[in-house]
Amino acid sequence: MRPSYHMFNSIKLTLSIVISTVTISCMLTGVLRAEPIYHPSGPKLTFGGMTHRQLVVSDMGNPAHPAIDTTPDDDSGRYGVGLSLGLGIEYDGNDNLFDLLDQGGSDAALAPGDGTAPPDDGQDSTTNIKDLIGSINLTPEQEARLQVLAAEVADKVIYLGTFVATTMTGLNAKAFASADLPILISRDNDSAWSFGANVSITTNLRGLNDPVDLTAVNTDTIVQTLQDVSNQDPAGGPVAYTIGKSTITVDPASGDVSFYTSNNSGTITRAAQITEVGIGYSRKVWQQDDNKVYVGIKPKYYDVGLSNSFVFLSNIENAKSIFDALDKSTFKYTQGFGIDLGAIWTGRQYQLGATLTNINEPEFTFPEVDTSAINNQDIVNFINDSQTYVMERQLKLEAGYITQDGAWGINFGLDANAVPDPMRDDYQWLSFGAGFASDNWWLPGARIGVRHNLAGSELTYITGGITVFNIVNLDVATTTDTIKVDGDTYPRGLIVNIGAQVLF
Repeated sequence: MRPSYHMFNSIKLTLSIVISTVTISCMLTGVLRAEPIYHPSGPKLTFGGMTHRQLVVSDMGNPAHPAIDTTPDDDSGRYGVGLSLGLGIEYDGNDNLFDLLDQGGSDAALAPGDGTAPPDDGQDSTTNIKDLIGSINLTPEQEARLQVLAAEVADKVIYLGTFVATTMTGLNAKAFASADLPILISRDNDSAWSFGANVSITTNLRGLNDPVDLTAVNTDTIVQTLQDVSNQDPAGGPVAYTIGKSTITVDPASGDVSFYTSNNSGTITRAAQITEVGIGYSRKVWQQDDNKVYVGIKPKYYDVGLSNSFVFLSNIENAKSIFDALDKSTFKYTQGFGIDLGAIWTGRQYQLGATLTNINEPEFTFPEVDTSAINNQDIVNFINDSQTYVMERQLKLEAGYITQDGAWGINFGLDANAVPDPMRDDYQWLSFGAGFASDNWWLPGARIGVRHNLAGSELTYITGGITVFNIVNLDVATTTDTIKVDGDTYPRGLIVNIGAQVLF
């Protein structure tokens, strides 16, 4: 592809619009899946591992949990239903991009560290080569003017290279939303049946950088190239000279000089819509005094739709161009099954648990991307190598402690291994949470916590939540890392969950 130097000012503005539009578009695209690995549902966003025991329906991630019964032994059973909705955004490593947008394309932003700067648009970039080269022997004045023209061409190529590297490197923006419907079908003193129906969508915009080769771009090489035009037959038509990935074209007849740089940088935009339905069974398998052991199993059915599209940087004329490409791409739907296993040990004031998710590791594939026009093999390999999404097996450990009066709870969660989401971003959560429960009807619970991704983005979230009227849960998480856009500071990640549950 051949990006023009003159289109970069519009591209810089376009990229900022694209980031914002991707975020908003994903949040409005429909209802979405239950607790993706990057988006804990309901109060678990704050509590991390096991939630406070009052939040029974919202904590059915561990298949063994539904059977845990804190009601009196003479209670004949319990039922419940919940609903959790959530939205989130996450920018991974976009400091360069937002610095660029924040500084409005200043020289310092586009050429950090190398002292170069884009040429002044007021300079003469259409100098007729015949005015400079009348013969192979140049006058001192012609030589000086030729050096100025060569330096201008070299600066424009360097400007292109630094702009591409600055904008594309580390560009990874994600927006997601989810809806989770857990239902406690029945529970007696020893066992429970549960049902979960959920759907989620996530969209990811990732920059792929094709570095511009600047090693061959210098004034001496360009001067020699331009001088060679004097040996060309004017009737022979325009002649193209290749310098690295840059091409200078000279028309001996008219003397016009133009140049372009071939570059495959672009964005790959992916979307994943995953519907999950599961039926779980759990039961108590051992008891001695206050110590009990519960186990559970949850088979799950998946309907997975995946979509992707690649857009060259040179083709990004406005934000709509990316979404046009995404709209024209087709979701590829495939089905699969997964199985989760869980176990929990409970005591009078503590709980220890473990969950093994997707033990059979179901696999799904994205639609193929046409890479025939891409000549950078690294970009082709990245696209081809990320065409398969595997729901990898993950071991999740959790622990909780509750005070004797049941008012305070402390919770811990740890993913023993990292697993990728559909966008190939790795997640491995380490989380801590603490909560307070009271007999107050309108505000019976409040909680705070922190969670850190041990893999991938390595972002840390500070979390907090409340329970209102003993029914509604509201939880918010924000990253400690920030970015700047147009001088304003924003978190690099933000998640909001709202939900409700009823037990009867």
